[in-house]
Amino acid sequence: MTTEVEPTTESSIFAAMEDSLEKLKCLNYEDSSLPALNRMHFAIQGSNPALQFQEFLEVVQYLTTKIKRDADFFRVDKYDDPNTSVNKLMLALRNLEFAGEFPVNKLKQAHGEACCSVLNFLTDAALEAVNFSFAPPKHTDGDEPDEVEVDEDENDDEIEDEVEVEEENDKWQTAHHQDNESAMIDPAKHEIITSLVDPIEWKTELERVGPRLRANKNGGGGKEWRVHIDQTTKHENTIQKELPATEASLQAINKELAEAVEKMTSKEKYINSQYANLISEYTQIRDSMKGIEETFNSGSSNVSVLQNDLSEISEQLSEIKNTMDSKGSNMTDTSPLVKIKKALQDIKTEINTFEMRIGVLGHTLLQGQVQGEKNGGEGSGESKDNLDDDEDDFV
Repeated sequence: MTTEVEPTTESSIFAAMEDSLEKLKCLNYEDSSLPALNRMHFAIQGSNPALQFQEFLEVVQYLTTKIKRDADFFRVDKYDDPNTSVNKLMLALRNLEFAGEFPVNKLKQAHGEACCSVLNFLTDAALEAVNFSFAPPKHTDGDEPDEVEVDEDENDDEIEDEVEVEEENDKWQTAHHQDNESAMIDPAKHEIITSLVDPIEWKTELERVGPRLRANKNGGGGKEWRVHIDQTTKHENTIQKELPATEASLQAINKELAEAVEKMTSKEKYINSQYANLISEYTQIRDSMKGIEETFNSGSSNVSVLQNDLSEISEQLSEIKNTMDSKGSNMTDTSPLVKIKKALQDIKTEINTFEMRIGVLGHTLLQGQVQGEKNGGEGSGESKDNLDDDEDDFV
């Protein structure tokens, strides 16, 4: 079975949803345990998209079960991911030879053109599967409107009315003639009136509008008010005939309503008396809950303030830790101490060298003095020269 999906507008989406709902009613959908639908259920976005998507899958599962008579053909699992459910639905639609082409996300929205097209296709297939066909409409023959009763003496009444009108006209003309005799005669009013209209044009206009000015003989001659009076009298008789039974029914209904209201009032008083303690407890609990909510709100504000303080203190602590780490690394660095030890060793070496030089120099001086004492004054100059040479060599 194939179907063609035509481009739809917003109004056609509502029409498609309404058609699908009527077809679901033909399939006795209302007798099932599935959620109730309205005429715009899947045409527009609902207040709860997740629930709307779940209801859409349940309706599709109901229709596919009707079509294939197999509940496992398309089964909805509540633990399935929405993408998995939509892929299962697309696979089932391909197996049913659905020709519509639209993105998968359109079905995951659970409203709009795609969903209404799918529902319309599935409802048609389900009606075909159960061999359902729409019968031609049956028209009931209603009561024909009552024919207007025409009085037989209508012409006589019309003649009498015309006679009365003629008598009134005669009285008016007599009074007017007397007034004219008492008044002065105006010569201008007795002159011959000359027409300025062309007689041919006058006849042409008369032929054009003449048929419209003819009296309608079927109109009753202006006697419709008599028919209205007869109808009013007839309706009044009908009302007077049906009024006693209607009043009795209304009084009985009024009595039943009064008794029902009285029972409801007494039941309400009984319920109020029975649950007065619970109402008072509920009031106390509600007041205490309000106090707890206020305490919670104040505590939440305090917690937020303390969290801000904690974040500031944590930043300061991290800075102090970094400073301490840098100072500790400087304190544990032994390179300056090694340099100091090396410098001390060098100084000791230099001191030993200078002490050796001083000893050699003292030995040389002592030797020179001894030789000078032996040689006397002759060799004093030569010893002095040797001493200078030795000092130069040592240096």
